[in-house]
Amino acid sequence: MHSHAAVEKSGNKPTPQDAYAALSNAVDCDLLTRTSWTDARLALHQIKKGKASGNKAALWLRTKLQWHLFHLGRFVQRHAGKVLFVGLLVLSTFCVGLKSASIQTDVEKLWVEEGGRLEKELAYMRRTLGEGAGSTHQILIQTPSNGQGGSLLSRDALLAHLRAVHAATKVTVEMFDTTWRLKDLCYSPSFPSFDIQYIDQIFENIFPCAIITPLDCFWEGSKLLGPDFPVTVPMLGSGIRWTNLHPQRLLESMKSFNFNFPFDTLDDFMKRAGITSAYQEKPCLDPTDPECPLSAPNKNLTQSPDIGAELTGGCYGFATKFMHWPEDLVVGGTKKNKTGHIVKAEALQSILQLMGEKDMYEYWSQTYRVHNLEWSQEKAADILHAWQRKFTQEVLRHAASFNETKNYKIHPFSSASLANIMTEFSELSIVRVAVGYILMLIYAGVSLVNWANPVRSQSGLGIAGVLLVAITVAAGLGFCALIGIVFNASTTQIVPFLALGLGVDNMFLLTHTYAQSWDQQYRRYGDHTGEILKRSGVSILLSSVSNACAFFAAAIIPIPALRAFSLQAGILVLFNLATLLLVFPAIMSLDMKRRVANRVDLLCCLAGKAPVTISSTVQPGNVEDGEADPALDPLIHGVAPTPTVECQTWTLSKFARHSYGRLLLKTPVKVLGMVAFIVLLAASVWGMSKVKNGLDLTDIVPHQTSEYSFLAAHDKYFGFYNMYAVTQGNFEYPNNQRLLYEYHDAFTRVSTIIKNDDGGLPEFWLSLFRDWLIGLQRAFDRDQASGCINQERWFANASDDAILAYKLLVQTGHVDNPIDKSLVGQVRLVDGDGIINPKAFYNYLTAWVTNDALAYSASQTSLRPQPRQWYHNAGDVELKIPKSQPIIYAQLPFYLNNLGSTEDITDMIEQVRGICKKFEDRGLPNFPAGIPFTFWEQYLKLRFFLFLALACVLVAIFLVLCVSLMSIWAATVAVFVLAAMVLELFGVMGLLGIKLSAAPAVILIMAVGVGVDFTIHILVGFVTSIGARNRRTQMSLELMMAPVVHGAISTLLSIVMLAFSDFDFIVKYFFYVLSALVLLGLVNGLFFLPILLSIVGPPAEVIPANGEDRIATPTPMPSPCMERCSRRGGDSSGAGFRSQSESGINGNNNNNNNNNPSVTYVPRRLRGSDLSLTTITEEPPSWTSSHEIVVQPEVVVETTTGSDCNSSSSSSSSSSGGSSPPMSVTTTHGRQHFTTKVTATAKVKVEVHAPISHSSMEPSYYKHRRRRDGGQ
Repeated sequence: MHSHAAVEKSGNKPTPQDAYAALSNAVDCDLLTRTSWTDARLALHQIKKGKASGNKAALWLRTKLQWHLFHLGRFVQRHAGKVLFVGLLVLSTFCVGLKSASIQTDVEKLWVEEGGRLEKELAYMRRTLGEGAGSTHQILIQTPSNGQGGSLLSRDALLAHLRAVHAATKVTVEMFDTTWRLKDLCYSPSFPSFDIQYIDQIFENIFPCAIITPLDCFWEGSKLLGPDFPVTVPMLGSGIRWTNLHPQRLLESMKSFNFNFPFDTLDDFMKRAGITSAYQEKPCLDPTDPECPLSAPNKNLTQSPDIGAELTGGCYGFATKFMHWPEDLVVGGTKKNKTGHIVKAEALQSILQLMGEKDMYEYWSQTYRVHNLEWSQEKAADILHAWQRKFTQEVLRHAASFNETKNYKIHPFSSASLANIMTEFSELSIVRVAVGYILMLIYAGVSLVNWANPVRSQSGLGIAGVLLVAITVAAGLGFCALIGIVFNASTTQIVPFLALGLGVDNMFLLTHTYAQSWDQQYRRYGDHTGEILKRSGVSILLSSVSNACAFFAAAIIPIPALRAFSLQAGILVLFNLATLLLVFPAIMSLDMKRRVANRVDLLCCLAGKAPVTISSTVQPGNVEDGEADPALDPLIHGVAPTPTVECQTWTLSKFARHSYGRLLLKTPVKVLGMVAFIVLLAASVWGMSKVKNGLDLTDIVPHQTSEYSFLAAHDKYFGFYNMYAVTQGNFEYPNNQRLLYEYHDAFTRVSTIIKNDDGGLPEFWLSLFRDWLIGLQRAFDRDQASGCINQERWFANASDDAILAYKLLVQTGHVDNPIDKSLVGQVRLVDGDGIINPKAFYNYLTAWVTNDALAYSASQTSLRPQPRQWYHNAGDVELKIPKSQPIIYAQLPFYLNNLGSTEDITDMIEQVRGICKKFEDRGLPNFPAGIPFTFWEQYLKLRFFLFLALACVLVAIFLVLCVSLMSIWAATVAVFVLAAMVLELFGVMGLLGIKLSAAPAVILIMAVGVGVDFTIHILVGFVTSIGARNRRTQMSLELMMAPVVHGAISTLLSIVMLAFSDFDFIVKYFFYVLSALVLLGLVNGLFFLPILLSIVGPPAEVIPANGEDRIATPTPMPSPCMERCSRRGGDSSGAGFRSQSESGINGNNNNNNNNNPSVTYVPRRLRGSDLSLTTITEEPPSWTSSHEIVVQPEVVVETTTGSDCNSSSSSSSSSSGGSSPPMSVTTTHGRQHFTTKVTATAKVKVEVHAPISHSSMEPSYYKHRRRRDGGQ
């Protein structure tokens, strides 16, 4: 029997062994030089035989993983269509979960530490005040239009400001069949109730909204107060507005009519509140205005007042006692002369205060206005939000419509505008994500195309992979939504691109392994997918598990936004891992069928052209068609396509092997690389020191919007915020009044708190309470001295205040014995030290809150539980005053100014927190509250939590690598490079002027995950290669450079659309930082890490005992038993054995013009024996062997060996025995030849097996040839 191999073009006729040797050259190279990467079980076997040493624990673990991955791949390949259908069905099902996704924009719920101090404080406020309590501010700022710092101290400027604010006060919205005006929504000072309906109605109509404005320094401020419908007072006429109202004169006129009305009470109320002449004695900006009162100081002078002098020291509202607007609150960008008067101002600010949704709901809940609305707090919130949006629109429309505003810029702002901005910022831009994914699809298709051989092109596979990863990302996010993980700005802007980048990186590694293994398809066709997963699956599994553990470890950080990001990222990594190990291999398996069918990539209906190939043929002889020649027995269990000889094209792998790797490993390059690495780290440390905490709100608002203009002006000129110092329960307020005064006075030391003209703080609730009682005590003392009142009773001529004081004095504070008249003359309402009588403190509190309502509302103390209601009536002889419940919540309001930067705000927070801590140690439970604390307190611990998260992530990766690679050395190198990469990114942020806030913190954590893909693959390629450090570094680059580079470029393409966002924040904080992250990953993964590995890299997992760059040729193993096939007609030599793969794929190869020509297999002549020669020889190392066997009474084995796995092929011949025909074997040019002869006695026959398949997961099939004595 003779069989030959022919080269289809040259006409040469080598034997079948030529085809075998040409194929095995490429195959054996990875097996012998990347043994643990290709077949860890073989490496472990070499160590057990003493032919090598190495990390047995790592190899044992890798063997187990490769076994499972191989069988997983075989299963997927057998059921590719089913797996793909089920996988896509499951992913689509999870995608439906996106319908239940919710986006969280509430900063309090995103960045307040879970279980931390601030969360507990905010929870305490919600529990005591209720959700939606408090007030909101609508702000209007006016600046010069040229932006050059011109002064606004002119009549025209203030009149333009007046018209803008007036337009804001006229805003109305139609909702629920009702017109809602500012007066219906605003915070308005309280007034005493007189139980006289028409009097109470007059007060209700005439008491205006609280508006903080510089216009209150002038008569024109009255034009903002209305009322919209003039008030009519009986016998005093109609048409009363604040523009013509003189409260004191009005009261005197009412007294003259002898109404049955407590005028003294009203008079005292007005005096305590400072309601006297209101605006009638303030100067007019326009004295020529017909409505300007004659009492105005400049009415007769017909000239404008000195505006700077009037604004100096601030302005006062109609109730001067409680409505003092500090200068810094209403005027910004001021310049003063030597006397302290303002001579220049660049900004004016007015503030409208609206009720919170809870307060609005409670205010209207029992009124006829909402009786048919099914009134709820949600409807109140809707009305407030609608009015706020209309406020901004109307002010902008006014500014654009009137010529008098052309020289000025009007900047309106409402809290609803900020909420809308945060919502818009948090929304996922479908267009940007779609375009980014399309760019990645295009790149995947172009980068994997093979123009020379369309059949072997992988464009369709790459496009399918990107689409699969995109679907996986959507499915993972849907799963996150289903389990209740909320979305936020960080997750919607970062996670889709992070997950896509990580998934595509691993997809490129699989396609790269697939492309390489196709030329080395020395195995069963059904094992090909398993072999791909066996090789690259372990690396993918390692990087994905490292990423998942890292992200899940970061989830221990108690910041909700960071925790949500970490959980979502970790879940998406696991989804990507499952998809790439299950569904994508199914796609690869289908692509294999396309290749075998010789169909063009992307155009499967077209057949490909067969390139110049080396093919195996069987010449006619004594072998029947369809039977395999015994010379090809090594291939009997697999389709063995021969290598394709194509034009040499440039690839990244070839570039890494022939150019980049060699250049990188030269000593000068190493030295320069390490010097550059040290310099880069030093520069990064310097850059990190330049990174400041904070986030300017202007960064998250698109330019050319009114919100951006307002925020820029606000930060530049005012930096205004309000805050509260909150005192809690479990504190004896009546007995610790002095401590409360000390607590209040301590805030004088906070420089950013706005002070009064005398440098002191505004009065707070306890001091107002005390002053009211002191006034009553004086009235009592006066009436007692005049005989109008005594210990037992009061007389008709006693004043209302004295009677009220008497009722208070007789209170004992005990429920069982509430009244004791003997206390009159023994106790005083307030003692000489200013301390309110502690025993009756809560009785007095009831009377003060109800009967001095304006002072109580002006104090903004919001006492909880709310004090009981009790109205004083001088004609009521009942002495009992109900006792209020002990206070568990009280607040002290302060205005803050000059907080234009995060540093200023955090300094203020630390000052205030220090005061609170001091008094908490003294027994006063307290805490600060307000926007600065909710928004900016995160920066006090942001760096701590960031470094804690990074430490958790790095430790998690270190532990995963230690367990998976069983090498502390390798884990240390990887973690060092990852930490250096984070440090470098931190430094880049400093150079770019990026401040450290929540989003950069998330990206820094994400940098570790992205860095894993740039480093772990290179590290795994290094430790699984054999040889010296330089050789292993070069081999690792050759194997891993292509997928790493493709993954990096695809990730960059996915984020490029962020550069076109309307939000500068997204461009600066996401696009720039993410781009820098990818570039740093490439530099570290492909430059610094290889140099570091070549110098101090960990030892290889397998080290040959003889120190060569490859393992010794593995010992042959027994052949598996072959199934006997039925005899063919005319075959008298025995039953043949047919390969399992003959039916199916082999048939396809014969029926098509296959790009990978099939080999025709001929069955064996005799049944394979169960006997085997387990050990023939100890071969010299560093070879690729081709065996010629002679079987006589003794066995002769001739082995031809060579040392280079990558050299080109040539031929030589050897013979065994005189009766044997000469056999040609393929050898390698320039190799050394070794011949080893082993003699053995065989009674029946001898089978000698040479290793062909690399799969340690399946029984190995070896070439063998049987000779009989004299029978050949």
